[in-house]
Amino acid sequence: MAVARKSVAALTSTEKTAFINALRQFKTTSANGRNYNWYIDQHIAFFARTSDNISHAHQSPSFFPWHRECLRLLEFDLQTVSDNPNIFIPYWDWTASATPFTADFLGAITSGSVSSGNFSPSWGWAIYRSSIATTFLQRRLGQNATRPTATTVSTVQGYSVYDQSPWNSTVINSYRNRNEIDLHNRVHNYVGGHMGTREAPNDPVFWLHHCNVDRLWWQWQRSRGVDTYLPRTGTTGVIDNAETMRPFATGRTPSAVRDISTLNYSYA
Repeated sequence: MAVARKSVAALTSTEKTAFINALRQFKTTSANGRNYNWYIDQHIAFFARTSDNISHAHQSPSFFPWHRECLRLLEFDLQTVSDNPNIFIPYWDWTASATPFTADFLGAITSGSVSSGNFSPSWGWAIYRSSIATTFLQRRLGQNATRPTATTVSTVQGYSVYDQSPWNSTVINSYRNRNEIDLHNRVHNYVGGHMGTREAPNDPVFWLHHCNVDRLWWQWQRSRGVDTYLPRTGTTGVIDNAETMRPFATGRTPSAVRDISTLNYSYA
């Protein structure tokens, strides 16, 4: 069943409750051979170059499709564990005033330890593999960076080439790298705490953040074509358009996830 991912600003109380309760349930219940902590493990494992000397999740062309596949799998797992096919991952438009950090959603604590309310230990949210010595989810909103502005987003969306050699963080004029650095990284630093570490999915805002990154990529694709991924087949040292992205199933390539109309979701 296809779902329409909504903005945080458009969520109903029922939708908020369904989403956070599904996350809490997935923390202690497996679905489709995974549980929530599996995603934290994969983000840690593929955060940087792996033993094959390839960057899968960051600072490489597969940044967008790798996270799109993670979002797709998590959404499916939440639907399964909750037995609710209408569950969807909402997106957080960082340029808007609406915030996910409220008492009825991701928790109202924005600076320091989330020691009470939603996503606190007493609520049922255990921190996993943390490099920060704490049992509480940590946030430091605005202490290390500011949120991207609408002007910055517009500038990034204006880059016309998906990516180019040397396919890493030194590329100046690629859409992938400019989005990853000027938008994606900036928001991780803006939230801070666990979001500023390899264990970023400990904070559920990770998914709302990446959902917005995915939404912007989809908008970019709609204006320039879905088959714009670079590099093409046969490029060594990176994930090309026909190469399976680890740790996903064989055939989960950038080409396999390029068109969201085939992935059972859309953006409202």
